[in-house]
Amino acid sequence: MPTSLKPACTAILAIFCLGHLTACTSESASTTSQSGRTTAAEVSTLCFENACADAVPLLTVPDAENMIFSNSGRLFVSGGTGVFEVVKAGANSFSLTALNDTACNFTGLAIQRNVLYANCGDGTLWASPLDSKPMRLSKIFTYSGTALPNGLADGPDGRSLYAADGPLSTTALPSPKLIRLQLDVANPLVVTQQSTWLDLTGRFPNGLQRQGNILYFTDSAPPSLGQLNGVAVRGDGSAGTPFVIATLPQLPDDFSILADGSYAVTYYLTGQIAHISPTGAVLAFTTPLTFSTGPSQVRQGRAPLFSPQDLLVTEKGIIGDNSSPVGNTLTLFRKNRQ
Repeated sequence: MPTSLKPACTAILAIFCLGHLTACTSESASTTSQSGRTTAAEVSTLCFENACADAVPLLTVPDAENMIFSNSGRLFVSGGTGVFEVVKAGANSFSLTALNDTACNFTGLAIQRNVLYANCGDGTLWASPLDSKPMRLSKIFTYSGTALPNGLADGPDGRSLYAADGPLSTTALPSPKLIRLQLDVANPLVVTQQSTWLDLTGRFPNGLQRQGNILYFTDSAPPSLGQLNGVAVRGDGSAGTPFVIATLPQLPDDFSILADGSYAVTYYLTGQIAHISPTGAVLAFTTPLTFSTGPSQVRQGRAPLFSPQDLLVTEKGIIGDNSSPVGNTLTLFRKNRQ
C-alpha cells in the first residue's frame, strides 16, 4: 500500500491489508526462548520515541520481514526473496549473506536444537543447521490445509514448532489457526506430524513468539483493530484458553518479548514502533511514518553485532515490491546522545 494511503486506512481496510502482513520469529533454547540475552536494566535504557533516537537505514533487504538472533548473537533476517545472515563488514558497516539458493517469500523464523527454520508463504518450511558450512536452507516440509504459513515459534518441549496460519492470503481462503508441527526426536530436520493446535476462526493471527510455556500472538479480532494475546501450552501439549494482554490502538504486525517482560511491537499501517508494558499499557511510541511503510518486526540489539541500546526494525514497504526505495530495508533505530 502506498505510504500516502496508510494513515487514512479505516478498520475495514485494515482487515483487508492484513492479508499482506507476514511473519514473526522465535529465538530459543530448548525450554525457554531468549530475548537476546539482554537484561531488564538494559531494556530500561531503550528509546521508542523520536526525541531520543534516529532511524538510520542499515541494509537493503527485499520485502524485509523478520529477524532472529541466535544464542551466540548471529542475526538472521527474512524477506520476499530470501533469508540472510547479517555480518560485520567493517568497523561501522554490515553486509548480507544469502542462505537460500531458490527465491521464496520467506516469513516467520525460529531456532530449535541448533537449527534455523523459516516459513515460506508458498506453504513450505525450510531449515538448516546453524553449524553447517556453508549454511544453506532447504525445504523440509510442505504444510497441508493452510492459507499462509506466517509467524513461527519453537515449542517448550524442544521437539515442536508452532506456526500462525494467517492473517489472510491473496491465493487462498482464510484458515486462521495456530499449527503445531512435531519434530523427530532424533532428527530435527524431519517433521513427523502437523495438527491444528488452536482454532482462531473469525480472527486474523499474525506474529507469534514464545516465552516459557506461553505462546504470544498478535491478531485482529473485530471490532478491535489489533490485539496482543497469550495462550498456555499445557503439560499434555494442548492449548489453554487464550487471553488478551493488550488491545492496541493500531494494527500490529510482529513483536518481540524484552527481558523485563515488556513487548516491542510494530504498527504496520502507521509506520510506528511501540513499547508495551507486561500488563498491556502503551508506554511509548514513535510518531506516525517514522518508518517509510509497513514496519514488520522490531528487536533489541545485542552483542557482538549491536549495542543493547539499539532497536532493529524491518521495513517491508510496498507489498510485492522488492526493489523500490520505499521500505525494503533493515533499519537501525539508534539512541542519540543528549
